[in-house]
Amino acid sequence: MKLTSIRKLVALATIGAVTAASAQVTLQNATLWQNTASRTVEVTYELTGSEPVYITLGIETNGIAIPAPVTVRGDVTTMENPLVEPGSGSKMIRWEAKKDWPGNLTADARAVVTAWFTNDPPASLLHYVVVDLSEGASATSYPVRYSVTPPNLGNNTCKTTELWLRRIPAGTFMMGAPDGEVGCRFPEREELHEVTLTQDFYIGVFMVTQKQYELVVGTKPAQYLGDLRPVERVSYNLIRGSTLGAQWPANNNVDSTSFMGLLRTKTGLTFDLPTDAQWERACRAGTTNALYTGKELTGSTTCPNMAEIARYAGNTGDGKGGYSGQHTAVGNYLPNPWGLYDMCGNVSEWCLDWYVDGLGTSPVTDPKGPTSGSNRVRHNAAYGANASDCRSAYRSYSPSSNTSNQQGFRAAIQP
Repeated sequence: MKLTSIRKLVALATIGAVTAASAQVTLQNATLWQNTASRTVEVTYELTGSEPVYITLGIETNGIAIPAPVTVRGDVTTMENPLVEPGSGSKMIRWEAKKDWPGNLTADARAVVTAWFTNDPPASLLHYVVVDLSEGASATSYPVRYSVTPPNLGNNTCKTTELWLRRIPAGTFMMGAPDGEVGCRFPEREELHEVTLTQDFYIGVFMVTQKQYELVVGTKPAQYLGDLRPVERVSYNLIRGSTLGAQWPANNNVDSTSFMGLLRTKTGLTFDLPTDAQWERACRAGTTNALYTGKELTGSTTCPNMAEIARYAGNTGDGKGGYSGQHTAVGNYLPNPWGLYDMCGNVSEWCLDWYVDGLGTSPVTDPKGPTSGSNRVRHNAAYGANASDCRSAYRSYSPSSNTSNQQGFRAAIQP
């Protein structure tokens, strides 16, 4: 029996602890300790009872909550392990404060450990938006639901009749490549600089597939056909529209008959492409290396580290996903730490911004790109590219009208 009268239990890791209890679950005795050298924070608590719960960690300093910790592990809700089972003994959460909160120090902090019952999780745990496209292009609306857990890759509905998007947390990251990164052919395109995104957004777990595109628009423009393969030969203008959709960054309007326009009308959500910065934030998922696995390239042309995460020129014959020689079905290589697939390789992906070579080295907040230009940004490279062009920092460009069998896109929901 699920609880309906109590939504959550809270224990504060301060001097002394607040005990919260119900007939099913007790959460108490929270403590906080930090390693001053590594800045790793360890939070312990006790959780007893008869049913699993979601556990969230909040950090407050000087009485003010800081951005939600991202790099956490242990007895806390994550995408990989959403539920925490009660039991005897102490539970432990480890938070890498140095990674999530760089450059900040405080001697006055407390942890807030919260247990949420499974019938009523908080919005912060609803990591996924799921759009039901099954009624196709003739539908007047598409049902939308939210999920704590990721899609089941054993069921292809998540790549065909459903569109899954993952919430990406606001935060600060380093965009671009450091000097000397193996594979960086155009350093002027990848100037390393700090970017702060102040709002969460959602981005597709997968590239938009041919079946998903067909169910929204009613057509299948790809050259290399397959329902589970990424849609290609779609221009920026087809995705957003060539009239209202051409006005970014002056506004975020789209043509009503474009892919994004149809999704907006039928879901009530602000569907769009990701910005240049949003795409790289999502791809990196907290990593700072050339690849989102935390690894570097061993060579610019072929690399075993690239082969495990991407369909690229060095492994087009591996047969993964059921296709060889070109792009393949989405979701067949290792995902990034936030559960996003094919952020490297397969096909390149359109972004919102006008393209400019140099982004500069100064810190920026919520960048939208240049006010005008002749090309739009493409991130990532496709199945025909060498390893060098499938790194997290790689960015290129194409005219808005360009259609290519190596260009696709990933949907986003803007805040």
